Amino acid sequence: MPFLGPLAAAIVGGLVGQFGLGGGFWTVLIAALVGGFAPIIAYRLWKWSHHKREP
Repeated sequence: MPFLGPLAAAIVGGLVGQFGLGGGFWTVLIAALVGGFAPIIAYRLWKWSHHKREP
């Protein structure tokens, strides 16, 4: 799942750039960074929570 980071960053950045949020370059960059790291963080949290439950 972490391999989805660059793809998610491109999609989120493109959507924010297309539909705008009135922020220009920096808004798109920040949205792409957040969108890119979200799958990596979600995977780490899922992995941590499932390994923690094992006896």
